[in-house]
Amino acid sequence: MRFSFAFCGVNECYGDFSPIYNDAMSIDKSGKWWVGTSPSDIKEYLEAYSAEGYGSQAFRQAKCTCGGERFELLADDDEGCAKRICTSCGSEHFICDSEEYWAESAPEKWKCVECDSTSANVGVGFSLYEDGEIRWIYVGERCAACGILGCFAGWKVAYSPSKQLLEQV
Repeated sequence: MRFSFAFCGVNECYGDFSPIYNDAMSIDKSGKWWVGTSPSDIKEYLEAYSAEGYGSQAFRQAKCTCGGERFELLADDDEGCAKRICTSCGSEHFICDSEEYWAESAPEKWKCVECDSTSANVGVGFSLYEDGEIRWIYVGERCAACGILGCFAGWKVAYSPSKQLLEQV
């Protein structure tokens, strides 16, 4: 059983899926939208975004097997699924267990609220239970054109074991 959650008001592989740690990130929070300077800024954004709910405690940044870090992003909050398409090679990859729910979904394509670009860096934040199993998934993005950060989709994971999802971004 899965539950999804629509986030309102915020519009927003290369293999090892190593966690992204706080490096020299720089987010401009002075305007209407948070604007990041690098893909790793998605981590900080998702931590702030989820702070009053199920906080994001783990993060994985998407990277295509071709080395690309820019994607088109499609998601359906109702079904709890998302897919990324590499803008360099066209490779498609379901995020976490999304393929299981894709057939029943009506995905929307992400588009930047500011510049209308459809190319984004993608990162996934995970809220964890005490035993390390996954409680909630946040699919975040950073516009590859203007840097605006957002959370395009999020959903509850209502099964265990679920730790394998950390490596399926």
